[in-house]
Amino acid sequence: MFREIQNTKKILPEGSVQEILEAGEEGVLATCGEDGYPCVTPLNYVYYNGAIYFHCALTGHKLDNIAFNPKVSFCVYVDTELLPSKFSITFRSVVVFGKAEEVSGSEKKEALLALVHRLSPDHIPAGEKYINNDMDKTRVLKINIEHATAKGRVK
Repeated sequence: MFREIQNTKKILPEGSVQEILEAGEEGVLATCGEDGYPCVTPLNYVYYNGAIYFHCALTGHKLDNIAFNPKVSFCVYVDTELLPSKFSITFRSVVVFGKAEEVSGSEKKEALLALVHRLSPDHIPAGEKYINNDMDKTRVLKINIEHATAKGRVK
Protein backbone atom coordinates (compact mmCIF):
# COMPACT_ATOMS: atom_id res chain seq x y z
CA MET A 1 0.00 0.00 0.00
CA PHE A 2 2.81 2.44 0.84
CA ARG A 3 5.61 3.04 -1.61
CA GLU A 4 9.17 2.31 -0.64
CA ILE A 5 12.10 4.63 -1.33
CA GLN A 6 13.23 4.22 -4.95
CA ASN A 7 16.84 5.30 -4.51
CA THR A 8 17.97 2.52 -2.21
CA LYS A 9 21.38 4.18 -1.71
CA LYS A 10 19.64 6.89 0.32
CA ILE A 11 17.80 4.55 2.71
CA LEU A 12 19.05 5.12 6.25
CA PRO A 13 19.67 2.30 8.74
CA GLU A 14 17.02 0.87 11.03
CA GLY A 15 16.35 3.15 13.98
CA SER A 16 16.83 6.30 11.92
CA VAL A 17 13.10 7.09 11.84
CA GLN A 18 12.90 7.39 15.62
CA GLU A 19 16.27 9.17 15.85
CA ILE A 20 15.29 11.83 13.30
CA LEU A 21 11.80 12.34 14.77
CA GLU A 22 13.39 12.85 18.20
CA ALA A 23 16.04 15.22 16.82
CA GLY A 24 13.73 17.40 14.75
CA GLU A 25 11.96 20.46 16.10
CA GLU A 26 9.78 21.35 13.14
CA GLY A 27 7.96 19.33 10.57
CA VAL A 28 5.60 19.85 7.67
CA LEU A 29 2.09 18.39 7.88
CA ALA A 30 0.32 17.54 4.63
CA THR A 31 -3.48 17.33 4.58
CA CYS A 32 -6.10 17.26 1.86
CA GLY A 33 -9.43 19.02 2.00
CA GLU A 34 -12.83 18.80 0.37
CA ASP A 35 -11.64 20.97 -2.52
CA GLY A 36 -9.11 18.28 -3.46
CA TYR A 37 -6.12 20.54 -2.95
CA PRO A 38 -3.27 19.41 -0.74
CA CYS A 39 -2.25 21.83 2.00
CA VAL A 40 1.07 21.80 3.84
CA THR A 41 1.53 23.41 7.23
CA PRO A 42 4.87 23.81 9.01
CA LEU A 43 4.54 23.18 12.73
CA ASN A 44 6.34 22.29 15.94
CA TYR A 45 5.76 18.79 17.23
CA VAL A 46 6.92 16.21 19.71
CA TYR A 47 7.53 12.53 19.07
CA TYR A 48 6.12 10.90 22.18
CA ASN A 49 5.06 7.34 22.97
CA GLY A 50 5.54 6.29 19.36
CA ALA A 51 3.29 8.99 17.90
CA ILE A 52 3.59 12.58 16.70
CA TYR A 53 1.72 15.24 18.68
CA PHE A 54 1.11 18.87 17.82
CA HIS A 55 -1.12 21.62 19.11
CA CYS A 56 -3.15 24.18 17.20
CA ALA A 57 -5.94 26.71 17.45
CA LEU A 58 -9.51 25.65 18.11
CA THR A 59 -10.49 26.13 14.46
CA GLY A 60 -8.64 26.38 11.18
CA HIS A 61 -7.79 25.04 7.74
CA LYS A 62 -5.79 21.99 8.85
CA LEU A 63 -8.53 20.99 11.30
CA ASP A 64 -11.16 21.28 8.56
CA ASN A 65 -9.01 19.14 6.28
CA ILE A 66 -8.38 16.50 8.96
CA ALA A 67 -12.12 16.37 9.74
CA PHE A 68 -12.73 15.69 6.04
CA ASN A 69 -9.88 13.18 5.68
CA PRO A 70 -7.78 12.11 8.69
CA LYS A 71 -5.07 10.56 6.47
CA VAL A 72 -2.00 12.77 6.65
CA SER A 73 1.66 12.81 5.78
CA PHE A 74 4.34 14.45 7.90
CA CYS A 75 7.93 15.26 6.94
CA VAL A 76 10.90 16.12 9.14
CA TYR A 77 14.41 16.86 7.93
CA VAL A 78 17.60 17.55 9.85
CA ASP A 79 21.33 18.00 9.30
CA THR A 80 21.07 19.95 6.06
CA GLU A 81 24.13 21.47 4.45
CA LEU A 82 24.43 22.86 0.95
CA LEU A 83 27.20 21.36 -1.16
CA PRO A 84 27.48 23.98 -3.93
CA SER A 85 30.42 22.40 -5.73
CA LYS A 86 28.52 19.09 -5.95
CA PHE A 87 25.17 20.73 -6.82
CA SER A 88 23.67 18.84 -3.92
CA ILE A 89 22.83 18.90 -0.22
CA THR A 90 23.37 16.65 2.77
CA PHE A 91 20.28 15.78 4.81
CA ARG A 92 18.49 13.17 6.83
CA SER A 93 14.71 13.01 6.55
CA VAL A 94 11.66 11.06 7.59
CA VAL A 95 8.32 10.87 5.83
CA VAL A 96 5.45 9.52 7.93
CA PHE A 97 2.02 8.39 6.82
CA GLY A 98 -0.77 7.96 9.31
CA LYS A 99 -4.11 9.11 10.61
CA ALA A 100 -4.56 12.23 12.71
CA GLU A 101 -6.98 12.33 15.61
CA GLU A 102 -7.71 14.80 18.36
CA VAL A 103 -6.75 13.78 21.89
CA SER A 104 -8.26 14.98 25.14
CA GLY A 105 -8.06 14.56 28.90
CA SER A 106 -4.87 13.21 30.39
CA GLU A 107 -3.39 12.36 26.98
CA LYS A 108 -3.83 15.98 25.87
CA LYS A 109 -2.14 17.28 29.01
CA GLU A 110 0.71 14.74 28.71
CA ALA A 111 1.29 15.74 25.09
CA LEU A 112 1.35 19.45 25.96
CA LEU A 113 3.82 18.76 28.78
CA ALA A 114 5.96 16.72 26.39
CA LEU A 115 5.95 19.68 23.97
CA VAL A 116 7.06 22.04 26.76
CA HIS A 117 9.83 19.67 27.86
CA ARG A 118 10.99 19.24 24.26
CA LEU A 119 10.76 22.81 22.98
CA SER A 120 11.08 24.97 26.13
CA PRO A 121 13.20 22.96 28.60
CA ASP A 122 14.37 26.10 30.43
CA HIS A 123 10.78 27.21 31.08
CA ILE A 124 9.04 24.09 32.41
CA PRO A 125 7.35 25.66 35.47
CA ALA A 126 5.95 28.52 33.35
CA GLY A 127 4.87 26.02 30.69
CA GLU A 128 3.07 23.86 33.24
CA LYS A 129 1.27 26.93 34.59
CA TYR A 130 0.32 27.99 31.07
CA ILE A 131 -1.06 24.52 30.32
CA ASN A 132 -3.06 24.38 33.54
CA ASN A 133 -4.59 27.83 32.92
CA ASP A 134 -5.19 27.69 29.16
CA MET A 135 -5.48 24.04 28.13
CA ASP A 136 -9.02 24.66 26.87
CA LYS A 137 -7.74 27.29 24.40
CA THR A 138 -5.86 24.80 22.24
CA ARG A 139 -6.47 21.50 20.52
CA VAL A 140 -3.95 18.68 20.46
CA LEU A 141 -3.74 16.19 17.65
CA LYS A 142 -1.90 12.91 17.40
CA ILE A 143 -0.62 11.24 14.26
CA ASN A 144 -0.80 7.48 14.64
CA ILE A 145 2.05 6.31 12.45
CA GLU A 146 1.14 3.62 9.91
CA HIS A 147 4.26 3.80 7.74
CA ALA A 148 7.52 5.73 7.90
CA THR A 149 10.69 5.89 5.86
CA ALA A 150 14.06 7.49 6.54
CA LYS A 151 16.45 8.58 3.84
CA GLY A 152 19.37 10.89 3.50
CA ARG A 153 22.61 11.91 2.00
CA VAL A 154 25.46 12.21 4.43
CA LYS A 155 29.02 13.28 3.79
